[in-house]
Amino acid sequence: MTDLYRGFLLMIYGLVGVFSVLILFYLMIKGLMKFFPQSNNKSE
Repeated sequence: MTDLYRGFLLMIYGLVGVFSVLILFYLMIKGLMKFFPQSNNKSE
């Protein structure tokens, strides 16, 4: 296994990790928006 191949493999693992966390955050935000819908009632 060459150093270049190991570098590409590590880069792929990093990109997969970053994008999976971003997708997880997106899904969490969408779920929270569904459970707690925005109300337009402004009580002052």
